[in-house]
Amino acid sequence: MKRLLRFAIVLIIALALVPFLPLYVERTMMRSWRVDHADDIIEWGWKLCTLRSYWLDYNYFKPEQRPALWLGVNLALGFTYALVLALIIDKFFVRRARHVGRVDKLRN
Repeated sequence: MKRLLRFAIVLIIALALVPFLPLYVERTMMRSWRVDHADDIIEWGWKLCTLRSYWLDYNYFKPEQRPALWLGVNLALGFTYALVLALIIDKFFVRRARHVGRVDKLRN
């Protein structure tokens, strides 16, 4: 199989698998109302989640959390994860082919 075609197939498979990895960021915001009717307390934080869980929570984000920005960041992260995974697998196949070629030369 041609190397470019094999890489494209592995990249497509990796793109289908990486959304299930819990390696995406979500900007969290928790608003607490105080009993004495003073200002409310807002606590900001981060959470690691899967791309699916991020998308399920997307409608509940407040504008202050900038959900569109973080969706773009998470999609870029997903493509980067898939690309790195595809490159590692491609490198494995190239080394395997070289090793098999050396073994065949030694046998002849």
